Amino acid sequence: MDADTGLWQVAEIDDATQVGAARRMAARLAEYAGLDDTRAGQLGLVVVELATNLFKHARQGRLFLRAEGEGDSAVIDVVAVDQGPGMDLERCFRDGFSTGGTSGTGLGAVRRVATLFDAYSDARGSVLFARLGTMPGPRRGSVALAIRGELESGDRWQFLPTPRGWSAAVVDGLGHGAEAARASDIVAREHAALPESPAHCLALAHERSRAGRGAAASIVAYDAGAASLVHAGVGNVAVSVVGLEDGRGLASQNGTLGAACPAVREQRIDAPRRSLVVMHSDGLSSRWSIRTHAGLRSRHPQVIAAALFRDAWRVRDDATVLVVETGEAA
Repeated sequence: MDADTGLWQVAEIDDATQVGAARRMAARLAEYAGLDDTRAGQLGLVVVELATNLFKHARQGRLFLRAEGEGDSAVIDVVAVDQGPGMDLERCFRDGFSTGGTSGTGLGAVRRVATLFDAYSDARGSVLFARLGTMPGPRRGSVALAIRGELESGDRWQFLPTPRGWSAAVVDGLGHGAEAARASDIVAREHAALPESPAHCLALAHERSRAGRGAAASIVAYDAGAASLVHAGVGNVAVSVVGLEDGRGLASQNGTLGAACPAVREQRIDAPRRSLVVMHSDGLSSRWSIRTHAGLRSRHPQVIAAALFRDAWRVRDDATVLVVETGEAA
């Protein structure tokens, strides 16, 4: 597979007109991704049903969409996120159940048409995730948004397959907008060239960033055979490894790529199968814990990423979170 990367589009569903806006967003995304009429129709159904559910039943609902690839190989992810009041998922996905006076078939139809579906709900709200298409490689999920008012984000994330496993990077260009995006692109290009050498990659990115804005970045290279990973980071891009029983944060070095940067060091740690590698820019608060969300640890990484984004997002910054599960593909 090629690199997996990219921003999400978002629609805030706060009145009935936004359902139509979300449908039009889905139509534009289908055209951009080169979907045929059948898949475009499926995407439209998923988006309209999830947006309608947000409008009728939720507080502060947002619908996130992202396309990876194009044509028959395109993968489209749709994620609905809200701030409560939560739902009884088992009942809501039974055809005929409704709290809004409708036929009660919408969410069941979403689950049937999706290639992959997962959901989570508690008192803080709900996350509903539908994927059209098949994503090769390990289970993973992301949310990435530019600060309000900017078309480009200074953050970048990138996931790459490697001969031994995979490599992931999250980069935060200083500031916002086009200059910050260019600073992040420098690191992303070096990561694409040297995905299995995090420290070497960051050292080269530092040298090639001297004339630009500068950036913070973390890179993780996972070795599936050894069930271990190597991490290197400079600046405030956070990385945590969450096991089935415990978790730990991985320290980055102080500094800025392209400005004041120490000799970059790597650390290697064990990462048993089904560990979660969570990486995020400082557009998310570091004060999160998967374990404060009962049952969230067992959900798909895309659901976990969306729940963490919902609860830890600092609205006044570009924000990116990437969650990758070690081990085999789903």
